[in-house]
Amino acid sequence: MDFTFAAIDVGVTDKDRQLMLNEMLSIPDSYYSTNSFRGCRILHIYNGLGVRNKREGSNQGAFKYTDIEPFISNTKRILEEKVFPWMEPVGRINLLRTLPGHGLNVHLDSKAEEVGTRQHKYRIVLNGNIDKLYFLDAHGNNVYVPQCYNSYVLDGAHPHSLDPGTEEKITICFGKPWDGNPTPQYKKFIDNSLFTMKVSRPADFDQSWVDPYFNREKK
Repeated sequence: MDFTFAAIDVGVTDKDRQLMLNEMLSIPDSYYSTNSFRGCRILHIYNGLGVRNKREGSNQGAFKYTDIEPFISNTKRILEEKVFPWMEPVGRINLLRTLPGHGLNVHLDSKAEEVGTRQHKYRIVLNGNIDKLYFLDAHGNNVYVPQCYNSYVLDGAHPHSLDPGTEEKITICFGKPWDGNPTPQYKKFIDNSLFTMKVSRPADFDQSWVDPYFNREKK
């Protein structure tokens, strides 16, 4: 399971994605917060605290939905039927929204010391330009993913970013404590991946890729 990007089909249909998109767009803007490290808006959906806008301890404990739960009946059903059964343990779920004409900062979805370990992150893109996602390679080049895969896993310990697109990018993101534990069904998804990429890692490490939260966590 050594890859940088792997498109997987977990059974989430275009109809499912539209239902989830409609629900996410129905949630008032006041429920969102700004993720300045990545450069986008974030909505906390499911975590170990069951609350929004609090990170410490959010990947531990008895996971539950935040107060957006009344807005997302279809999303809950789809995720619980098609994602939760193969994800062990089920990770935090957030929604990221990147405005048209805006990109993301180059970043890791992991700690610096986790680079080279298994740090899989699952994504379902509900809207936007998928092929604006890229990874940095050993020569500092941007290596882009194809447009055609809206359900994929990426190596969160590989620096990546998003170029500005013509549409708002809206993505459901699954993270810690899930890291790609190879359950039989997940392994089957990867073995049957529709498309995989393995990108060389940058030769030099840039500390700006690491979320400052992890540095504060060490103190």
